[in-house]
Amino acid sequence: MTNDSAGKHAPIPLVKRLVAAGIGSRRKAAALIMSGVVPVNGERALNLNHPVSNADVVTVKGARTARAEERRVYLLLNKPKDYLSTVSDSRGRPTILHLIPPAFRVAGLVPAGRLDAESTGLMLLTNDGPLVDRITHPRYGVVKEYDVLLDKQLSPSDRRRLTDGIEIESGLATALSVTESKRGDPRYAIELTEGKKREVRLMMRALGRRVLRLTRVRIGGLLLGTLAPGAVREISERDARKAADG
Repeated sequence: MTNDSAGKHAPIPLVKRLVAAGIGSRRKAAALIMSGVVPVNGERALNLNHPVSNADVVTVKGARTARAEERRVYLLLNKPKDYLSTVSDSRGRPTILHLIPPAFRVAGLVPAGRLDAESTGLMLLTNDGPLVDRITHPRYGVVKEYDVLLDKQLSPSDRRRLTDGIEIESGLATALSVTESKRGDPRYAIELTEGKKREVRLMMRALGRRVLRLTRVRIGGLLLGTLAPGAVREISERDARKAADG
C-alpha cells in the first residue's frame, strides 16, 4: 500500500467524518455527537475526536452517513413556492427532497442555505459538507442576490437605510446593495451576505413594504439562469464551487 492510499484509509476524527459526509457545519456535527445520536458501529460515541475509518458504520439519528470515498453530488434546484427548504418535516409537509430524483438522494444530501416556503429560486444541494459550510457560514461573506417585487417603491432614504443597516427580529440586517429595476415597477435586485431567517421580508416590513415575490437568482458565482421552477439539474464540482466565490 502506498503512502497516498494509506492516508485515504487512515482513521479520522468523528466530527470531521460528519462534516465530510455533508451533515453540516463542524458546529452542527459537534452538537449531534454530544447529544448522543451518532453511533459508531452501533455504539454511542460522545467524543468529537473518536477515530473512525471507512470500514466503520456511522449513523446519525438512524441514517447511515456517506463514506469518504463515496461520490459527491451537486444539484441545482429552482425551488417553487410552498416547499420547505429541508430534507424532512415532522408534520409531513412537502420538502425540497420531494423534488429530487431518487438516484440523487444520497446520504448526507443537504441544502447549502435555505429559502422560506413562500420564496422561490436557486438552491444548491450537496453531500459535500465543507462546501456547505463555506457557502453558508457568515464569516465567508458569500453574496446572495434576490429579485424582489414589492407592493410599492422604495424611496432613496429607504434604500440608504437598507444598506446602512436596519433592525429586525434577529438583530441588525444590512444589504450589500439595492438596485432598482429599470422597468418602472417596484422591483429590486438586493444583495445580502448574512442569510438571516426571512431577512429580506423582515427588512421590508420594517420599512412598511410588503414583498409580493422573492426569487433568489445567484449564490456567489452560481446563477439560476433558465432552470424551470421545480426542475433539478446535476452540475460538476467545479461549477458548484462557483457558489463559494464571494
